[in-house]
Amino acid sequence: MTTFPSLRAFLFLLLLAAGLVSACDMEQEIEVKLPVLPPQLVVECYLENGQPLRLALSESAGYFDAPQATIVAGATVTITKNNEAPITLKDSVSVDTKNQKVYTHFNRRRVRAVPGDVFTLQITDKQGRQLTGTTTVLPTVPFDSVGYKFNDKPAQSQEAYLLIRWQDDPATKNFYRLLTHKKDSSVNGIDSEMDAELNDRLRNGKKISYTTTYRFDRNDTLDIKLFHVEENYYNFISSVEDARRANGNPFAQPVNIQSTVAGGFGVFTFLNYETKRIIIK
Repeated sequence: MTTFPSLRAFLFLLLLAAGLVSACDMEQEIEVKLPVLPPQLVVECYLENGQPLRLALSESAGYFDAPQATIVAGATVTITKNNEAPITLKDSVSVDTKNQKVYTHFNRRRVRAVPGDVFTLQITDKQGRQLTGTTTVLPTVPFDSVGYKFNDKPAQSQEAYLLIRWQDDPATKNFYRLLTHKKDSSVNGIDSEMDAELNDRLRNGKKISYTTTYRFDRNDTLDIKLFHVEENYYNFISSVEDARRANGNPFAQPVNIQSTVAGGFGVFTFLNYETKRIIIK
């Protein structure tokens, strides 16, 4: 019977000592020397039927450097379709206000492509650096159904969720990106409401369903896009999203952006998608 009070006293002293230790200033600055890496070419190029050839070319910068976009002048940029003659994109800075993009190279020729066409990107700058990329046009995937349902709240505060379905092709390994934009006349623009990347690893050959949360109001006009994308572009957008979530989080695993190009960083891909507009009534 006499051992329990002494045990309590021992535990109390142990907790008190732990509290005193934690109250002390245990912070210590550690200087980590980061390697200085040479700048590399960075490209962003999306090909789309009916759109001109255009891309943004810049240089990479250090993680702690001030935000900046270093334009690479004088680079030779060509895009080749299948075995046709290469098309040269000239230095020409332009701004796409609708999509909030800035392009550094441009050619007015419109893209015309069908599934199976292969496009190749070749960039060589004045320093001799080379960046290459290849993309294959995939067929579009039609929607099977698009619907919505309201929650059980009173009518004036009800919100709806979206339910989107499409059929997966069992003959190939498929990757998708699903975007939903809400047309908002009050800001004269289009705001992104949903951005999801999916694959058929567990649903090969089946109907794939995607459901949002309750987030849409009555009379919302929604433009839904279903992209059929290549695996390397799927890995790119997935790694970008992982890096965004990990940025500033000391407990997250570091993430490397998985580029779709060689000899630098960035993305070169063809965008093929189905679009459907619905109004939440």
